[in-house]
Amino acid sequence: MKKTLYVLAILLMAFAAMGCASKPSAPPPIATNTPPYDILQHKGTTLGITTLPGWIEASLQGPKAVERLADYKDKFVVVVDVTGRDLEGTSLAAQRLNADPEISRFLSIRVKDTFAGAQVGDKDKIETYMERVVKSVSEARFSGFLKAADWWVQIRWYKPDGKKTFDRDEFRVLQLYTVDKAVLEQQLQKILSGEAAAEPKTPEKERAMQAVQQAFYEGF
Repeated sequence: MKKTLYVLAILLMAFAAMGCASKPSAPPPIATNTPPYDILQHKGTTLGITTLPGWIEASLQGPKAVERLADYKDKFVVVVDVTGRDLEGTSLAAQRLNADPEISRFLSIRVKDTFAGAQVGDKDKIETYMERVVKSVSEARFSGFLKAADWWVQIRWYKPDGKKTFDRDEFRVLQLYTVDKAVLEQQLQKILSGEAAAEPKTPEKERAMQAVQQAFYEGF
């Protein structure tokens, strides 16, 4: 039980660090010191469950790690979270959450990362194309996503003074959304192709856009 709560504590540190930032962040390092907070309770403890869902632990390494789990084969996933001062209010906010903008935001980050990591030449020639694709993804509304699971946790934060001076308590509700890969790829392809058609073309740009599109799903 103690080990399980510690793993969850590491996960929550990752979410706290990520917050609502619009730019991607690298997978968090494993903490070597005692985290400045305690896990007071979570969904599992109130149900008598001592093990965390597999997707919670996999989330430490990002959505691609969740997608490698057998339960999410042939799926793309997005994990969003809501933070509040009490469980009832936070759960209600999570229920009322319009997940579409959050899904689009996370997908736009993933698209941007994919472009950055694409091993194709002449990317500098299609910088405006890639920027427009990222913007279009952030503004799009994607169909086919379903909420596959959720989890909540209560944590007590301490001030970073090494004395465990109380700072605040908070609740977090984490939600896992999934979509069939084929469904999302079809929607993304329309954006990739549509922005390519709108791009002023030269032979070099044409080759670069084709190359980045062909390699896109290898890194997505």
